[in-house]
Formats: sequence, C-alpha cells, structure tokens
Amino acid sequence: FHSFSLSQTSTVMRHASVWMCILLTFYNLQATTLAAIVPPPWSDPNKNPCASQPGGWQLLYWPPLKRCFKIFQLGYPCPDTMELSPVGAGSTGLGSTAECRCPPGTAQSPLTKKCHKLFERGPCDFGQYFAPIADSAGRSAIPKQRWGVCKSTEICDSGMIYWPQDNKCYQIHTKGPCPKGKLISLDNNGIARCKCENEGDLSNYFHEDTETCHEFFTKGPCLGTGELFLPSRKCACHERLPHYHNETNQCYELGTIGPCPFGHTFIVADSKRHADGPSSGLKAECRCKDGYVQWKDGYCYKLYTQGPCEFGSFVTEQNVCTPNPCEKGRLYFPQEKTCYRIGAQGPCSLHQVVIFDFTSRPSLDGISYNGMCGCAGVISNLDQSCTDEADQIPQSACDSTPDMVEVNRQCFKLYTRGPCGPGQWLEPKKIPTRIRSAACVCRPGYTPYEQPLANGVIGCQAPSVGIARYLNERRHLHSRAPGNLTLPLS
Repeated sequence: FHSFSLSQTSTVMRHASVWMCILLTFYNLQATTLAAIVPPPWSDPNKNPCASQPGGWQLLYWPPLKRCFKIFQLGYPCPDTMELSPVGAGSTGLGSTAECRCPPGTAQSPLTKKCHKLFERGPCDFGQYFAPIADSAGRSAIPKQRWGVCKSTEICDSGMIYWPQDNKCYQIHTKGPCPKGKLISLDNNGIARCKCENEGDLSNYFHEDTETCHEFFTKGPCLGTGELFLPSRKCACHERLPHYHNETNQCYELGTIGPCPFGHTFIVADSKRHADGPSSGLKAECRCKDGYVQWKDGYCYKLYTQGPCEFGSFVTEQNVCTPNPCEKGRLYFPQEKTCYRIGAQGPCSLHQVVIFDFTSRPSLDGISYNGMCGCAGVISNLDQSCTDEADQIPQSACDSTPDMVEVNRQCFKLYTRGPCGPGQWLEPKKIPTRIRSAACVCRPGYTPYEQPLANGVIGCQAPSVGIARYLNERRHLHSRAPGNLTLPLS
C-alpha cells in the first residue's frame, strides 16, 4: 500500500466528494427526465396489440382489417383525405386505439364528406373560403372531429383584401400577415394568399437575386447598411428620398425607430407635410411615438408608466412625474382620472373588465399603472370580440327544442336541408341512442347523384331530372330503331 500524507488524503477526499456530487446530480437529472416521460396510450399492448412489435409505438391496430398500420398514415385504411390517428377525447371509436381523422390544417366538409384545406376554396363557391367550426367548450353530441363550413369573404375598402385567418383587411401587395419574402395577394378563386412570383402584378416586387417579393422602401432583401428596396427592384439609398437621414447619410424605413433614440419613431410629420406642400422635398425626422412624451434626457417615455420617475410615480406629461393615486390592486384610467380595481367592470362595456395595459413593456418602459378594458373570459373567436356564455346557444339547446338536432356543433331543424347537399334533408337516425342524431338523406322521390359534382359535392337529383333523362334515352333509342318504329314511352 502506498502511504499518503494528510494533504494528499484531503485532496483525494475532496475530489471524491466532487465526483460523488456530479454523479448524484446526473442521477437525479436522469431520474427526473425519465419520470417526466409519459408513454402514449397506444403504447399499451393490452389496448393496442401492435405495440408489442418492433417500433410498435409508431403503429396502430385497425380492428376492421385486424392489421397494424403506421400512425398518421394518409389514406388506406382510411378514406383518401384522412389519416390514421389515435383515438381522441369524445370519440365514438370505443374499444379501439385508432380512428380516421382529418390531418392538421384541414377539416371535414358535410357536403363532400372529405377533408379540405382550411382558408382555401375547397368545396365552396367562388369568393367563399372553407372555415373551421370552433370547438365548443362543453359537451357535444358528436365526436371531436374537426368540421368546416363555407363562408363568404368580407368586403374591404378599395385596395384592401380580406385575410380570413384573423378577420382583418390588409392593403394588397404588402407584407401584411405574410412571412418575409411574400406579399398578400388574391388567388384565382378570389381568396387572399401569401405569394411571390415573377409574373403578373407581383413581378414588380420581385427581387431576382433572392427570388423573393418585398414592399418598396423597406429593408426587404437588402444586406447593405442604410439601403432600401426601391421601385427599380434594386437596393440603394438616395438623398432625395424622405427616408434619407442627413446625419448618418443612410436611408431607413418610415415608421421604425431608424436612427432615432429610445421612444422615437422615424416619420414624416403630418404638420410638416401640410405646411411644406406635396411638391416640396419632405424629409422624415425623429418624433415621439404615439402615447409617449419627450423627456429632458432626449428620450421619449410612455405615459402612465414609471419611465424615468421614482418608484410609485408615473409619467403624466413632459418632464412631469405624478405620484400614483391608486391603491394596490387598482389601475389608473386617465380619461376618468379615477382608479378601478383589476377584474372589475369599472368604466368598461358589457363583458369587459379592467386589465393591465399589455402594450407596455416593463423591461423598457418600467411599471405601467395604466388600466384598460379587456374581455372577461377566454377569447375564442377570430375577431377578438368579447362575448358571454349566456349570449351563446347552450349545449342543451338542440336537445331541449323539439325537432332540432345538433350536427357539426350547430343546431338544425329536422326535415330541412341544414348542412346537407342539394336534394337532401336531415332525417333522424333509425338507431336507438340516448343522443338525438340525424343523417343527410335524399328527399322523398329524389335519387342520389351517380357521381359527385366537379367540386366534390354529394347530393340528390329531383324526380324531374330523372324523368327527363329517361325520356331523352327513350327518344334516343327511338331515333335509332329500324324503320323508326314507335316505342312506348310509358
């Protein structure tokens, strides 16, 4: 055995303690990580026989064929537009781990029984788009399958086009809600799209080097400092442009911070625009942003925030700090010059309550003492408007109203067309169930289409159509009969 000095022994023990701490830390992290991993429900062999196979966590058992199929596989054994998916909440696939569902970004149409891409034309008429039906929060009489309906596009002002995803209008051929390199435009179906192509109107905004589209007088594809994308489709900067900044000899986008200090925006002031006239050489300058005031340090600060003031005070006007008059849990409303409790209705309209000013950035503006009105509940609609549960149709409205039935999370009257195709109506299902349900069937005397229409719509044709077709066929046979023998038409 080797002999160790006291100092050597101390060093060895210290190193051993360090390694022991590292190993224990690693073990705890590994145990925590393993404990956080929850296996999916379909990995249970008792529920999914395919789970015991190699790579079984990617397989789902399909009872009708008694076979295993890859999860999220599009088409067979499902219909062409559906994918094999794990059974979700509210599904009717009892005793199974798999069901056919529409892939993400699509929804099923009650007209075609197929899945179509959302916010595109799909099975709809020209000028309409296929929109999702919002999931109801409560109990629903149908499975948790995503359904869609046809909606007409909203009418916007001249030069603006409607973007259904957020229910807003945007100026055509601008970036709008699109990713960088694409501009909002109309497709052949009259629906807004984010596009970029070197043909048509968009060719004017096409940058050949990057093959992307950009608005004029924006940074766009330009890599050089102080350059903008100009109508010549080149990146450059000219001193005669309003975007030109004399001190830096560079060009900046209007409406951005540009070369300005904190709290400013680089714009052409309206007062200067009107005073100098449209023919004069307008130049952008640094101005305080809306809702901000100039301070003696040269910066602009947002009103009713702490800004440069001491804790407990906020900015009320230029170079003026005012002590916060509100008690804890209350926010200040400048127009009323009064404080209101957070969460109370206060001066807000119906279904709105007092909330924090979410437009403020505490890390930059300091604490905001400004109150504003916001929705009392969860916003579930695209236009961000506030509604109350009492104003909406209750989940039991269909069941409690005679001759009404719930289809695709909406109420329809029995023996009317409702969501069905041409020549169809809603008829109660002839199966015993505790939930009232209906199906789209042909009206009496109507016959199903021999094949879906060009847009995929399934429906039934009127008796007169069948009679006319029958008579035409008989006349055709009569014209081809030898000697034009008379054939009975009935």
